[in-house]
Amino acid sequence: MSSQNGTWKGTSRGTPLGYRFFILILRTLGPRVAHAFLWFVVPWYAITARASNEAIRGYFQRLRATGHRDRLTVIGSYMTFGRSLIDRAAMRAGRASDYTWLKLGTVQPLRDAGAGVVISAHVGNWELAGNLLGHQSDMPVHVLMQDAEVAAIARAQEEGQERRAFNVIAIKDDFSHVYAAAAAMRAGGLLCLHGDRFLPGARTVARSFLGFDALFPVGPFALARSLQVPVSYAFVVNTAPLCYAFHATAPLPAGSSVDTLIDAYVQALEEVVNKYPLQWFNYYDFWRHDTGTGQRR
Repeated sequence: MSSQNGTWKGTSRGTPLGYRFFILILRTLGPRVAHAFLWFVVPWYAITARASNEAIRGYFQRLRATGHRDRLTVIGSYMTFGRSLIDRAAMRAGRASDYTWLKLGTVQPLRDAGAGVVISAHVGNWELAGNLLGHQSDMPVHVLMQDAEVAAIARAQEEGQERRAFNVIAIKDDFSHVYAAAAAMRAGGLLCLHGDRFLPGARTVARSFLGFDALFPVGPFALARSLQVPVSYAFVVNTAPLCYAFHATAPLPAGSSVDTLIDAYVQALEEVVNKYPLQWFNYYDFWRHDTGTGQRR
């Protein structure tokens, strides 16, 4: 969730020592105790993470402008994010039995079609979605990731923390990931990717999001269209302590236009953010328009 000058840089904040501490607590005392330890960490983070604080307050202001009445606090957002990281680590450590799952949607139509694309966002716990699909699907699941995210998973594997049920396709400058995604669809599988972040210089399009124009990357939706498979939007959100719900929209048909895919995505994202406002984890100015050259527009 690292940011600089209001744009996402493709990396997340956190130290290896901090992660190892929570992994130790998780393995020895369980996720509930690990959640409790967040109260010793989050207040300090809320004091020192000024750029993230500013971004999340801007997000709250936009939510309130749309009539949102939930109690929204920076500490509440960070606590929710911390719990999602702990729960992700718990799944990696093989503690899935500690959790309860609710299914509020299905990607069965994608399975019936023989292949499909699932587009998500940095809302709730995206990695749990990949693992859930992988464990419950009779077809392979592939997740498209930035190199920095792939490196983080590789480190977790080296430390024996990673037990994932999906394949990783790294996004490359030479566009080899596009060919890998196409091969995965031809072989019959699900391709999961995000539609809410982009690196400077990426092609974007403006859409009204929570009442204000925001930029969304064109790439994920152009890729989904080019693959000529149905497309669904899915989110895994925390509904209670150690309880998650899987939300999935009805699929859009293969060959839907890029504009249609983006418009439907923004609508689905607005709905889930309004319902679970503290589970939005884009800690940078999402509404800032940056051309990638450092010029703001």
